[in-house]
Amino acid sequence: MSREINYQAIILKKQPFNEADEIITFFSKEAGKVRGLAKSVKLSKSKLQNSLQALFLVNLGLVGGGLLPKIISAEPKKTFFKLRHNLNLIKYAFYASEVVLKFTPDTQKNEKLFELLLNFLDHLENSGLELEFALAKFKAEFLTATGFEVSFHQDLKNQERKLKQCEVLEKRGFGELENADLGDIGPLQKFLSDFIVYHLEREVKSESFLKSVI
Repeated sequence: MSREINYQAIILKKQPFNEADEIITFFSKEAGKVRGLAKSVKLSKSKLQNSLQALFLVNLGLVGGGLLPKIISAEPKKTFFKLRHNLNLIKYAFYASEVVLKFTPDTQKNEKLFELLLNFLDHLENSGLELEFALAKFKAEFLTATGFEVSFHQDLKNQERKLKQCEVLEKRGFGELENADLGDIGPLQKFLSDFIVYHLEREVKSESFLKSVI
């Protein structure tokens, strides 16, 4: 019998597979981005159905080797109910989950990135303040966590203001942004978005959703 492997993870994506199954993509503290197969999860009698929702923080149990191990247990730890039912908040969460989904390789542990995503979702759920500053902080720390620290980019050599803003954002916690003296964050926001797209080499679809007015 295959040994059970346990993960603490944030669910990024659900994808239909066969008639009643789903492929669940999640970002885990222990192994980075992983995919698992949830068998018969679409059936009303499935015990996993209500536990495997996008953006849930869950404790997962998987068995089986290969590229698609089977999910046998899922215990929700945080459901982020408030942000999931607020269109203005969830667009920020969708952006964060999309860049993590698209930018990270499979099964490469990145505990710093896991904590960043979790802290960002916690901020959206519990505060929802200074959203543009919080998003810029997420982008800057996301790039650092994935090895693309913006302070070394040639486009910022002579842009002391943007570098200073990045420095302040990364030093402060999400809950400490309200009184930060950051000025106009718009130019830095655009630079970080363009920088992410440049290295991702494809569009971040939720970027346009971020710009929409709810």
